[in-house]
Amino acid sequence: MTAEIDYYYAPISGYAYLGERPLIQLAQELNCRVHFKPMDIARVFAASETVPPFKQSEKRLQYRLHDMQRIATRLGLPINPRPAHWPVPVALAAKTIYAAQALELDVHALSFAILSAVYAKQQNVSDPEVILDILTQLDFDAQAVVARREQEDIGAQLEQVTAEAIERGVFGSPTFIVNDEEIFFGQDRLADLAFYLKSL
Repeated sequence: MTAEIDYYYAPISGYAYLGERPLIQLAQELNCRVHFKPMDIARVFAASETVPPFKQSEKRLQYRLHDMQRIATRLGLPINPRPAHWPVPVALAAKTIYAAQALELDVHALSFAILSAVYAKQQNVSDPEVILDILTQLDFDAQAVVARREQEDIGAQLEQVTAEAIERGVFGSPTFIVNDEEIFFGQDRLADLAFYLKSL
């Protein structure tokens, strides 16, 4: 049986940036299907009474910055752990991902390009011109994606997934839920996710 992984994340999440490629590699190795579910992380934080990273204590924030840099170095990823444009509203980026998904485009390529824009390129992914440039660089039909993004059902999908994440107990990004049963929070739980998948 092919395992289904619901991947809840914010398209401005540093740990999603660090974890997405290893997640996709793991899914390919174990023949799993990943469902990209970008969500409104501000609403998820509020519903779960979670303190957003940028509001945490200075000591905890300093550890986060060091931890992200350490992981990025191990993975060979460029990173600025304190991006110039973070946090920013996620709706535009998330709806662009849902539009690309509806058009059956390479969602992982787009998602990772958006995350990279934040953490490697110091870009503002709430800016429509930045998103348009990302779509163009990926050789997507940018105008088709933009047109699809503006349709009502795409906005509704973001609302639905955010509410769904809250209902399922998601409190941060990234979170992985396997077969609607087992939940894993954080890119540092990918080894546990792999162990669980292999036991199915």
